[in-house]
Amino acid sequence: MKLVPNFCRSFQEEAARVWADMSDAARFDIARGEETTTEHLLLRLARKHHGRGLTIKTFTKDVERDNGADWGFWFGDGHNRGLPVRVQAKRLYRKSGRYDQLYHPYNGPSKSGQTWANQCEAMLGWRDGAVPLYVFYNDDGLGARRFWSAHKRLYWRMWCGFPFSSPEWGISAASALAIKSADWGKDNRPGDFPMIPWHCLVCPCCWDDHPTDTSLPSLIGHGLQQLYNYSMGDAEEDLAAPTGLGFFV
Repeated sequence: MKLVPNFCRSFQEEAARVWADMSDAARFDIARGEETTTEHLLLRLARKHHGRGLTIKTFTKDVERDNGADWGFWFGDGHNRGLPVRVQAKRLYRKSGRYDQLYHPYNGPSKSGQTWANQCEAMLGWRDGAVPLYVFYNDDGLGARRFWSAHKRLYWRMWCGFPFSSPEWGISAASALAIKSADWGKDNRPGDFPMIPWHCLVCPCCWDDHPTDTSLPSLIGHGLQQLYNYSMGDAEEDLAAPTGLGFFV
């Protein structure tokens, strides 16, 4: 029971750190690339959670052309039960106010022979049993209010007690289906597609209903399903059927 609150708090802390680091880098005019933010984030998560339910695997550029992802998460319960997640990270560019690299076309086949039109197609098309997830690194260039105003349907959420002005949007998350629906990422502003603060993937207090199973794989599965439902407009259809996704172990 101690494991899950730590993940919830940890994801909140990492979002706040990314928000501060990216904001300060812009303020001091110091370059801070997407890969640097990813490397620091994953190293901190590994230090906190290695052997406690979270396994992290980074992917080479060649593998990324196959599966569309920068890294993979495995959320386990210590009993050989777990849920895999493939993650692609994008950063917000302050000058444009957009995720300029969100639409990333591919030219030619990958080393394994796969031919994807773009990165999002690879994220959705690579069938390895992992749920495809986009995360976004944000700063205070637009202000937290801009993120809230872009997602009016989420106003009523308490966000686990965090105040309105907090940087919970330092890392946000969206489903790969949301990016596909946003013209494969050509609609690339924060308000162009549904997303949530990423800590809501592991914090059940973000949602109306809670999973009865409080294990880490069940909590992340519940959060991912809520995110995909939100992306689909809370459609009642079975998301596993059209996408091949499985949200539960």
